[in-house]
Amino acid sequence: MKRTTEEVIREITDFLNEIGGAYDWDDFLTIPIKDQRLNAIRIECLDLRDKYPPGSCRQYCSDAGLERLKQILADLQAN
Repeated sequence: MKRTTEEVIREITDFLNEIGGAYDWDDFLTIPIKDQRLNAIRIECLDLRDKYPPGSCRQYCSDAGLERLKQILADLQAN
């Protein structure tokens, strides 16, 4: 799928703010992005759950994982 940096920023922002469609985050994680840099970010977001296991079934990942996701977002916004 072709996505822009702005679209990836929006997907991550919406996820962090708990807004967006019911399957938006799942779609973002599972549909490869043509841009290799953005696809690497998608893969890192996909791996957050394994690298930073959630404390409960209601969480995607731990607080440390959410902090990493915020850092990914900040890095994207800076570029």
